[in-house]
Amino acid sequence: MSVPYLRRVALVALFVLLLVSLVGRTVFMLWEPPFDGTIRYDDIRELGSAYWPMNLYLGGPAYAVSWVAVAVFIVRLGRGRAGVLNLVGAFLVGLGGVVFALTITAEVLPFAYAADPAVLPEAQGRALFDVLNDRLDWVIPAIISSQLAIVAGMLLALVGALIARTMPRPLTIAALVYAVLFVALPLAQFGRAVVIVDYLLQVALVAAIGWYGLRAVDREARDTTPQAADDRSTPHTESAVA
Repeated sequence: MSVPYLRRVALVALFVLLLVSLVGRTVFMLWEPPFDGTIRYDDIRELGSAYWPMNLYLGGPAYAVSWVAVAVFIVRLGRGRAGVLNLVGAFLVGLGGVVFALTITAEVLPFAYAADPAVLPEAQGRALFDVLNDRLDWVIPAIISSQLAIVAGMLLALVGALIARTMPRPLTIAALVYAVLFVALPLAQFGRAVVIVDYLLQVALVAAIGWYGLRAVDREARDTTPQAADDRSTPHTESAVA
């Protein structure tokens, strides 16, 4: 089997993994209690023993895998002078995504222990929740900075795709507008429904970048075939006559 064929198979498998991780992220987001700056004892106690495993085995890995996978496809979207933008953007998205996934997973562990009646009586658990919520400033900077790194990386990637024309222009412009609005607007203040719609738009954008990154590989393969090389090197009859 040729190297291009193996690379194509690997990228298709990565795209499938990206889609699976996005589904996992969406399920996790809809399952977990909304976060408004405080994690509440009653919300976590109601989830029972599922809270920590869902974060450890679904939420955290799904976020990490989705951002690293899409970073690979962001690199594939770069072409010519846009390649540097996409490379930097992919680095920021991948690094920011891993830090974000690690931070949100680490954040919930002490709350999971505090809400477990087998570990602490309810009164002590509630008191520990108050202490932990007062110490969220230990992780909030990492969460915010990693999100900003992801957004910055996505902006660079979209500008690179716009220059290289590896994504449809209307989609790229719409995605750029969305990324700016994501940072500028306090969407959480508009209610849970708006947050869910915003999240689904983000998932759709990540999936679209993965899809067009995969298509860019196909286009590159066609451009490097012997027949394509002959077509570029041999003048057409019309050009010769002109």
